[in-house]
Amino acid sequence: MIQTPSIRGSLRLLTLLAAFVAGCDEGTWSFNPKLPTAEPAPAPRAPTARDSLMTGTVGEQTLVAVAGPEPLRGFGLVIGLNGKGSGDCPTAVREYLVDFMAKQIGPQGGGKRPKMSPGELIDSPDTAVVEVTAYVPAGVRAGARFDLRVQAITGSSTQSLEGGLLLPTQLRFFDRNVSGTGMFAGSVLAEGGGPVFVSPFADTSDGKSDADPRQGLVLGGGRTIEARPIRLTLLQPSYTVARALERRINERFGQKPKTATALSKGYVTLDTPPEYTLRPEHFRQLVAYLYLERQPDVQERRLQELDRLTTAADTPLESLALAWEGFGRLAIPHVQPLYTSTNPALSFYAARTGLRVGDLSALPVVATVAASGPHSLRLLAVRELAASDSAQIPLKLIPLLSDPDQEIRIAAYEGLLQHGHPVIKSTRFGFILDRSQLNFSLDVVDCEGPPLIYVRRTRLPRIAVFGAQTPLVPPVFYVHPDDALTVHTVDGSDDVRLFIKRSRLSEEIVVPPRVVDVITALANLPQKDDGGHLRGLGLPYARVVRVLATLSRSETIAAPLVFEQTSLTDLFGPEMAPERPESIEGTPTAPPPLDTRPDTGRAEGGEQPATPPRPEAP
Repeated sequence: MIQTPSIRGSLRLLTLLAAFVAGCDEGTWSFNPKLPTAEPAPAPRAPTARDSLMTGTVGEQTLVAVAGPEPLRGFGLVIGLNGKGSGDCPTAVREYLVDFMAKQIGPQGGGKRPKMSPGELIDSPDTAVVEVTAYVPAGVRAGARFDLRVQAITGSSTQSLEGGLLLPTQLRFFDRNVSGTGMFAGSVLAEGGGPVFVSPFADTSDGKSDADPRQGLVLGGGRTIEARPIRLTLLQPSYTVARALERRINERFGQKPKTATALSKGYVTLDTPPEYTLRPEHFRQLVAYLYLERQPDVQERRLQELDRLTTAADTPLESLALAWEGFGRLAIPHVQPLYTSTNPALSFYAARTGLRVGDLSALPVVATVAASGPHSLRLLAVRELAASDSAQIPLKLIPLLSDPDQEIRIAAYEGLLQHGHPVIKSTRFGFILDRSQLNFSLDVVDCEGPPLIYVRRTRLPRIAVFGAQTPLVPPVFYVHPDDALTVHTVDGSDDVRLFIKRSRLSEEIVVPPRVVDVITALANLPQKDDGGHLRGLGLPYARVVRVLATLSRSETIAAPLVFEQTSLTDLFGPEMAPERPESIEGTPTAPPPLDTRPDTGRAEGGEQPATPPRPEAP
């Protein structure tokens, strides 16, 4: 996993690193049980927000008061920039950082004093002060991980953040209206730090990219300190109704600890149960379609009403499925007959409901849709399989690794990764500035399909190579624009040779002409093996990706390089328009703005990740 360094522990690293480098108000997150007695009237519900399926539900009685992503901001120091940083820093930010860092080292912090003081570190051209921002969804649990966006302070002369390490940073609510010392007021809601991922095409030396090397991501580098509950506002405040809502939600989702808490006659808060950690939005939607009455005769009448809606042409099937799901296993007899429906969408949503509430007879139906269903449903079905805990899931996903559709292959890979299946063999590479930090993971996917390379831009950094023997086609020749890195073959040999110039020229590394071997040589830490030979060059994630992208475009690697897809809405919230980056098969496009989606919940291949999901062609 990406480890957000402890504040004290990582700052102790400065002793060694110094030589190497020569907000909504907080009440929307930190809920106060002592709410004001005079509660404001809720805003009226929009006419389009209701549908017939919500009659008698929690959603009919409430509005979601806190549902959007919470903007967070902090200021931190990126080290290891090799002269491309700057000491530029506003006075208020500098004073804050000097004070913050000084408290974490020395006698009070318990660490040894580094060779450079906080002020000297900030002034060094090998470091840069950055603004750190993030968006954290409502409903996330304490400890949830998410991506951080870092950007050099406006007006600074910092040239690039590539290869840098963000030291431990505190994040507070992002209030755009405050300045000066007000930026550091309020509770610390999250913390973060780790390797900075700059767009692989943010090198302006060739003049061919609009990407900004002064901004980047720390993938999965943020961690929430406390849960961020969802708050429901009653449309008609009432202690009786609030307690009824609390009781019904807890009966369905859990009493110990309580899922719902009626704070007053006007507010009910929801804590996301552990089983919905990866999908807090799904939990919120499910609560909205939860019927309040639970007498057996009333519930059966409701289910029969839903049965009748299956024949209506305009029934929203997503809403219908959520209403079914709210009944739990009581819905199984009602959805089972629909598994064989001639309407493929109705069959899928019925089977999805069955699978979610524990009916394993629905699994073959969802698996069939994933393998050969309508294109519009296949990806949904693959992701539904991935979310299931059934031991049969890997057997359904493995064949899809060789599917003709790249999206299906990648979704199957992500699902098998969550299940920790051995068809994916992972190697983790440490980061050169702090070897306890994850640079990235290399996943070798054993499959029969054509070669494919997949690169993540969110959550944990990963490169997946579909096909262990995916070759490089000689002649191979790559030189980084700054002439520091060279990858090439020589006449008379297909072996690939790699070397880099830092303070001096490194030893040459010779590997077989396979993509997996080249990635390993680029990323392994620069240590000697048992034979006294250099194991790797210790390049950061972005530099490795850039090499792969260049070799793919030149067809030296006979495999497309596909980047994880996301949207501006995913990254920055609903004010931005969505976009879908393309895979790299020609001239690279400039990367979209950087990502902030959290990735919380079940481990991927034994790791503890950071939110669900869905980048550049960076």
